[in-house]
Amino acid sequence: METQISEQVKIYEKYSLFDMYIRPFKEIKDKDLILARILGGNPSRICIQETWYDVIPHYILVRSKSKEDDAYHLIYIQINFNTNEYYIGKVNRKKWHEIRRYKGSGIKFKFKYEKHAEEFVQYFIATCNNAKESEELEAKIVNNIILKDPKCLNLVKGGAGTNEHNTNEDRKQHIREYMLSHPENYQAMLERNKELFNSGNSLALEARSKKIRETMSQNKYREMSKERIQRWRAEHPMEYAEARKKNCDAIKAESSKQKRNKSLDKWRKNHPEEYAAKKKKQLLSCHTKEAEEKRCQSLKAWNQEHPEVVKLRAEKAREKLQKAVEMIDLVTGEVLMSFISQREAAAWLVKKGVAKNTNCVSSISAVCIKKPCTNGYRKKAYGYGWKFKNS
Repeated sequence: METQISEQVKIYEKYSLFDMYIRPFKEIKDKDLILARILGGNPSRICIQETWYDVIPHYILVRSKSKEDDAYHLIYIQINFNTNEYYIGKVNRKKWHEIRRYKGSGIKFKFKYEKHAEEFVQYFIATCNNAKESEELEAKIVNNIILKDPKCLNLVKGGAGTNEHNTNEDRKQHIREYMLSHPENYQAMLERNKELFNSGNSLALEARSKKIRETMSQNKYREMSKERIQRWRAEHPMEYAEARKKNCDAIKAESSKQKRNKSLDKWRKNHPEEYAAKKKKQLLSCHTKEAEEKRCQSLKAWNQEHPEVVKLRAEKAREKLQKAVEMIDLVTGEVLMSFISQREAAAWLVKKGVAKNTNCVSSISAVCIKKPCTNGYRKKAYGYGWKFKNS
C-alpha cells in the first residue's frame, strides 16, 4: 500500500493497518505477515526524491552498530500522518537507549513535536559506518530541492554539526550563515508567521508573547542583547546615528507623549505609595550638593557651547528691565520720580540707603506687573508705589 506524503516523499507498506493490528491470527495464512506481526515490523520502503530507502526493522536496528567505532550512525525520517509534515535527520550515538530517546534537533521540528508528539512516526532508513558517512548521506538527501517543499520541517541543508562544526557555537554560526544566504527557503514560514501575527489577538498569541517576555527578561538574554547592540553600533556608526535621530523624533511626537502620559497616569493611580516615594526621592536628589554642582557645570558648558543663545537671552532680559518706571507717592498718588529703567530705580534706592543692593529690582518689577500675593497683588516696594511709565 503506497501513501503519498508530499511531492518529494511517499511511503510503501506491504501490509495494511488492519492486517498488522486488527485481523485475528487464526484468519492469517501468510507466513510473512505472521512473522511481521510477531517481530513488530511491517516491511516498508520510503521514497525521497525518486530514491527508495528500506525501513530498517527494530530487531535489525539494535544490531547495526558500526564496527569502526562501536557506535550507531543512522539516518531517520519523522512523519506526521495527520498533516503530512516530515523531518529528515541523522543521529550518532554510542548507546541504544540514546537512539530511542533522540527524536530530532531541528528548531521548527522540535516546536511541532512538543505539541503533537503522538502524531509523529519515526522511521530509520539507512545505517552508516561512521559520522562522516552519515553527514554525507544526510547532505545528499536534505538538499535545496527538498527544503522548498512546504511540508518539510528542515530549515537548513544536511551534513553539518559532526565533523566540520564540532562546537555548539560553530553549528549555530553555520546555521545563521546558511539562513542568511538562502532566504528563499524560509519565505513560506515567515509569511505564515506574519499572517498569524496580523490575524488579531488570541490566547495563543498572548501566551507566546508572555513566554518571549519572560525569556528575554532573564539576565542571560539581556546581556546577549546588550552585546549585540554594542557590536552593531561599533560596526555601523552612521546607521546607529540615524536610528538614534529617528527614535528621538518618535519620542517627541505628540502621539508618543500622550501614550507615555496615559501610561504614567495609570501607573500613578494604581501605585500611589510608590509614586509618592519616587517623587520624594527625586526632590531630595535634586537638592543635594552633588546635583547642584552637576547642574552648575552643565549650565556653564551649555553657555560655552551656545554663546549666541546666551547673548540673545541677555538682550531680552535687558529689554525687560529697561522699561521706564515711575515712583508713586502712596498717599497722594502723585508721580515723585521717573526712571529710564528698573535698574536705575534700584540704584537710586541703594544710593539713598533704602535698599541694601540692586537685587531690589525684583521687588520693583513685582509691583509693576502686579504680581499675585496673599492680599490680591503686590502694591508697594520700599515705601513707594511703582508702575511702568507707558502703562
